[in-house]
Amino acid sequence: MSDTGKIFNIQKFSTHDGPGIRTVVFLTGCPMRCIWCSNPESQERSGAILWDERKCIGCGLCVQACAHGIIPGMQGIDERCIRCGECVKRCPSTALEQMGEDMAAEKVMEAVRKDKAFYQESGGGITISGGEPLMQPEFVTALAQEVKREGYHLAIETTGYADWSAADRVFGLCDMILYDIKHMDSVQHRKYTGVPNERILENARQAGRKGYPLIYRVPLLGGVNADMENMRALGEFAIETGVKEIHLLPYHTYGENKYKLLRTRYRCNAYRPSESKINDIRKLLERKGFAVKTGG
Repeated sequence: MSDTGKIFNIQKFSTHDGPGIRTVVFLTGCPMRCIWCSNPESQERSGAILWDERKCIGCGLCVQACAHGIIPGMQGIDERCIRCGECVKRCPSTALEQMGEDMAAEKVMEAVRKDKAFYQESGGGITISGGEPLMQPEFVTALAQEVKREGYHLAIETTGYADWSAADRVFGLCDMILYDIKHMDSVQHRKYTGVPNERILENARQAGRKGYPLIYRVPLLGGVNADMENMRALGEFAIETGVKEIHLLPYHTYGENKYKLLRTRYRCNAYRPSESKINDIRKLLERKGFAVKTGG
């Protein structure tokens, strides 16, 4: 079992992604390419290098440092880039930033322990997120075991798109599983995320049969999935899998600027549903007996 994983952020004092005050550990790597992704720097398993053109002074030291001579600003998308970070080390203006650091589980736990008092006071804990954490199952298992050994509440945020054997091993250690459901129609799911949804739904069924503490989280995107037909299908599936709580996450563009830093295009043209539409969806699900929360 590997006790080292690649982390792109550790966010402290979070009040989302689970109850109370939390530390959220973000891992690199995701099998999906959701067009609305707010963490595009997490998608590649090797991490990413961001380039802020506004800070660049055009000195050329990054090109000299690169074994491939990649020109400034292309590090995030050039297939030759191995994210070694040599260009970042040479940049005198901090125009380059490396996202993704190899960290041992014990090093992560050192950061976690510093806020133990806040977890105890607020009923919080640790959330493992991404990217898709289940792309690093050995590390996540090792980290989860340490978290539980020290008595902290543990949540995971996952797309569910993984081998069931990996998901089962990790889910069995979690106090809460924030399980993303992007779309109930597999064709539409593939259109907007790059992968079909059969594996996701089957893993949810497996998790439901084992009584794992699932909460479904649904990004609400106008023109994509925020229609009543999809929401009714979601409700029926939640009943089938024994889920009692659903979180609705209205679309936002907070991560759009990251695409510029990665020198790639933000392709999503969805929109945030109106408040009346969100309320209608909430009422639909509440009538089916679900506890419904809007927001993370």
